[in-house]
Amino acid sequence: MNYKAYVPFLSRLAVLCNICFMIDMAIMYIPGWTMPNFLANFFGVLGLEMAPFINLILGVLMIIVIIKKIELNLHKWQTFFNMGMLLIQLITLFA
Repeated sequence: MNYKAYVPFLSRLAVLCNICFMIDMAIMYIPGWTMPNFLANFFGVLGLEMAPFINLILGVLMIIVIIKKIELNLHKWQTFFNMGMLLIQLITLFA
């Protein structure tokens, strides 16, 4: 498997999905925030359905990369942001 290609791509995709997750949480918890229905559905699918799945895949791949000691051209803030958002998503979805 080409980890040097897949992990950075999934990390960028996870950042976008996590931003959609934060927007979706704001839509759900801030009263009076109205948004067109198609945008709310878009943020819902990317944020609530796709973000936890992508973050779990990225977490497993990051563990494999660490175990195999593969060098990646990946920003540290992306890793911290994505794993932090995975923790928040697990707390909010299962609590």
